[in-house]
Amino acid sequence: MFSFMIFIGILSLVMMPFLTIIFIVPKLKDKNHRDTFPYYALLPGCLILALAVYLKEEKPVLISHACGVVQFYKTYSIKHDHFERITILFDGRKYNRHLRFDEQIERKNKGEKVCFEYLDKFEYPDLAESKILKWVDR
Repeated sequence: MFSFMIFIGILSLVMMPFLTIIFIVPKLKDKNHRDTFPYYALLPGCLILALAVYLKEEKPVLISHACGVVQFYKTYSIKHDHFERITILFDGRKYNRHLRFDEQIERKNKGEKVCFEYLDKFEYPDLAESKILKWVDR
């Protein structure tokens, strides 16, 4: 919704003055109105952009907790950089989840039941991927 409002605001900032100059200004008799009317046409676009910024809510990112069984680790390389993902079968689920895994966190053995704190990309679509923060003892 935020992106749509930004798009409409920018579009109206460009189109409203242009359409005003083409269709409305030639019909105005008073020179003062002809000179200032295109500037008034900027107001709707500015108000839409201001409304979009006002309505954009910054949700605090909350840490999720879960438990599951470690399936495997996999290392990926991208342009001289590498990172690791861990695949975990969450408790009560029938599918595996792939989570980003930092090198600073201790590795767990395959088949071991673990509990952990993580940032979930499904709860916060702004995140590129889910990431394990730390292991938790339960």
